[in-house]
Amino acid sequence: MTDLVILGESMVEFSQRGPGLFQQSFAGDVHSVAVYFKRLASPGDRVRLMTAVGHDAASLGLVAALKQESIDTSLVFRHPTRQLGLYMVNTDSEGERGFSYWRSDSAAREVMPLFRESTHVAGDGGYLPCGIAPGPDLFFFSGISLAVLSPGTRPAFWELVEQLHSAGTRIVFDPNYRPKLWTSAKETRTEYARAFEYAHLALPGIEDLEVLYGVKDFRGACDFLQGFDIEELVIKDGPNGVCYRGPFERFVEPITPVERVVDTTAAGDSFNGSYLAYRSQGLSPRAAIARAAKVSALVIQHQGALMDSAVFNRALVKRTTRATPELIGQ
Repeated sequence: MTDLVILGESMVEFSQRGPGLFQQSFAGDVHSVAVYFKRLASPGDRVRLMTAVGHDAASLGLVAALKQESIDTSLVFRHPTRQLGLYMVNTDSEGERGFSYWRSDSAAREVMPLFRESTHVAGDGGYLPCGIAPGPDLFFFSGISLAVLSPGTRPAFWELVEQLHSAGTRIVFDPNYRPKLWTSAKETRTEYARAFEYAHLALPGIEDLEVLYGVKDFRGACDFLQGFDIEELVIKDGPNGVCYRGPFERFVEPITPVERVVDTTAAGDSFNGSYLAYRSQGLSPRAAIARAAKVSALVIQHQGALMDSAVFNRALVKRTTRATPELIGQ
């Protein structure tokens, strides 16, 4: 059984369905990772979303939506005064996204103080080891997860990551850069350097690396990331494919471009969740990447971050009935 903890922010999503018409749901980068992981993982695998919500109706709706997807909510904390963040997605005729956010007072920004308060050991002034029991197999966070944390709470976050890393948890990091969430690129690079140092698995996109570090292709990305002790690299570059660098093999997996893109929301997040799910089932990196790319291609042919689960399952069956899993070691 794989136990995955994902830290970050879930928000109210309003996605455009027509002129002046929007559909309400719940989403966010880590939310999408959690959902697609759980939908594709083995029945015994668990995903716990670590975040904070309020006591408002939207927060209650989010918790209910997570439970409906069989996502463990034991690490969803309640903030006494803050509420959920909100964002609106507009898409153009090519399926490209435009975002408007209302998240400056989001409860998720204060998840670390709430987490530490919940794990405080009464009487001795200390904290439970790691604060997450049992310790997970995987701990996932993104550049957005880092950016939305109130700056004063980041030391507590890094302390948690250090404890988990020391306890044997595999750390997974996706840079997922959003410039508007940071005060400067310098601040971003400082935080990302720490993330790369801890990461066992990194899932960057070329676009993010290019903006921050001037990296333009797979070779440049690998050269840059070689400066960190990262066991596995899964580097995404849209229709140009996915580059894998691991301890035993290196390759570029080609991607079949999607002819008609409807909405690119959650393209990378659905890939991340799918890749982690397929790897947890024992598929090799190449087979997991190939399947995760097909899931991502399916998602971007539909509106919104999360496909309807019934539609998703039917479409996935059609795409994978002829696929033969390639297990590790074969």
